Amino acid sequence: MSTQTPTPAAAAAPATTAPAAPVGVMFIGKIPATCKREDVSAFVTAAAGNIKRIAVRKIKKFRHVEQHTLYAFVELENADAVTKAVEALNGKELGGSPVVVEVARRPFPRKRTFRKPKKAAAPAAAAAGAAAPAAAPATEEKKGRRPRRFGRRFPRRPPTDAPFSKDVAYVGNLPYIVDEEGMKDIFEGCKFIEARVVRRARDNRSKGFGFVTFANEEDRAAAIKVADGSVVEGRKIHVSPARERVERPKAAEETTAPASN
Repeated sequence: MSTQTPTPAAAAAPATTAPAAPVGVMFIGKIPATCKREDVSAFVTAAAGNIKRIAVRKIKKFRHVEQHTLYAFVELENADAVTKAVEALNGKELGGSPVVVEVARRPFPRKRTFRKPKKAAAPAAAAAGAAAPAAAPATEEKKGRRPRRFGRRFPRRPPTDAPFSKDVAYVGNLPYIVDEEGMKDIFEGCKFIEARVVRRARDNRSKGFGFVTFANEEDRAAAIKVADGSVVEGRKIHVSPARERVERPKAAEETTAPASN
């Protein structure tokens, strides 16, 4: 006759326990901003006696709140002291305003620590004898990257010492809605050959200026007297002789001759 050994009972799965509530800590809310740490401490001491520690924090100011308020965490001897203090202080006035006193639902806040700036670590390393890494020269630039530019990139204008054209007039401060037909209406009655508005390449929008070509210098001078200073769509336009386009000299490329054998 075979005997069977009893199998051990299956181990029960460990139950997940919720974090324990703080013991001996009370919360005080809606404290006026004019109160100080000493005022809160005296307020609690009068009803609860000895205090282990206290932490007062400030609530951030919002647009719909005229001024910020304070809240505090106070740690007492035990949970019974907290219960008695809550019953005695809840709803009482502190600094001229009733406060909310209840048992804290989270532990006492930790002390705030501030990190030292990185620059302060350099003298300590030098005192310890550690060799500080050599700083890169300020003039050294990263290779393979173009310099960053900020703001608008204006078109390159002709130099101010460029000679004037003999038959072209420049029209500036043009409204953006004026097109070539509008330019012809401005110089109606004048003898001109061509009128064009300068536009952007990416969206064909007017740049606010244009050029008018005439047969000779006399026709251009007569047109400038008529159109210069006239108001178009609420803007006072400027008409003047245009300057000729001058090719800017390019930077000479340095070439090295091959070494002779």
